[in-house]
Amino acid sequence: MIFLSASIPTPGREFYGTEDIVAIREAVMAFTFVCVENKIPFYFGGHPAITPIIWDVAKEYSPSYRELIKIYQSKWFEAQTPAEVDYFPNIVWTDRKETLKDSVILMREQMFSENDTDMAVFIGGMDGIIDESKRLQEHYENIKMIPVATTGGASARLYKDMHLEDADLISNYAYVSIFRKKLL
Repeated sequence: MIFLSASIPTPGREFYGTEDIVAIREAVMAFTFVCVENKIPFYFGGHPAITPIIWDVAKEYSPSYRELIKIYQSKWFEAQTPAEVDYFPNIVWTDRKETLKDSVILMREQMFSENDTDMAVFIGGMDGIIDESKRLQEHYENIKMIPVATTGGASARLYKDMHLEDADLISNYAYVSIFRKKLL
């Protein structure tokens, strides 16, 4: 199973201004397309800017394809979830804790303990991407991590911190081609 970690940095938040919003959108669309086209299941934490992008690609396929996608959503955000979430049958609502931080930590721990994950893809993002990469490494010793640096944000930082030398991830914007190479 593949974990997708993606978000668009928002004003006032970490990594804002370092992202490439068009690249993030295109990478998420390409990732979803390659996964659905090849019946590769994946899961993600339902970021409100990312879920509609995934929905936009997934809805083009028969309804059975949407079952490949699992969304984790904290009850902290229950009133703020985009309408597109309702399209997906595999939604896991995690408990609301006293604070937003504790609610998100619980959601991440539940995501990673409930899924047998062998690969993670990181697109754009804020500090949550850094946290998720650390937690994934704690849960899965041999996980393959793919930070798409061209999308900027935390993914570019993660790419740098991992000391990678991968021309596809640092300079290639042909995301469908990249994901066909990396995921299949």
